[in-house]
Amino acid sequence: MKTGRLLFLCAPAAFLLGCGLLYTNIRLPRAYRSAAPSEVKSTGSDKAVSGEACARSLLFLFAWGDAGYASAAKDALKTEPPNAILYDVKSDISGQAYLVGLYAKTCTKVSGRVALQ
Repeated sequence: MKTGRLLFLCAPAAFLLGCGLLYTNIRLPRAYRSAAPSEVKSTGSDKAVSGEACARSLLFLFAWGDAGYASAAKDALKTEPPNAILYDVKSDISGQAYLVGLYAKTCTKVSGRVALQ
């Protein structure tokens, strides 16, 4: 009898924790190697740029987005010529959750300087 009640009480929690996401398609940062100023043709007048990439989740069921370093670096270089190199990169990760995590947003932000090859 006690086992039946325990199973009845734990089943909703097991469903939410064990089957928490019905759809997941996200990329998160792991590591990113950037060039140092000594490795590129840098000058004192190189422009500073920044970029951001985000992933989102909704209702603990769906997650989507690309919050990776490569996507944030691509966003930083979107207005630069194709031969531009991002160097001296600094990064930060931020997260926001609303309504106890029913909607969450995680962003990777990068900033650095641009040199031309």
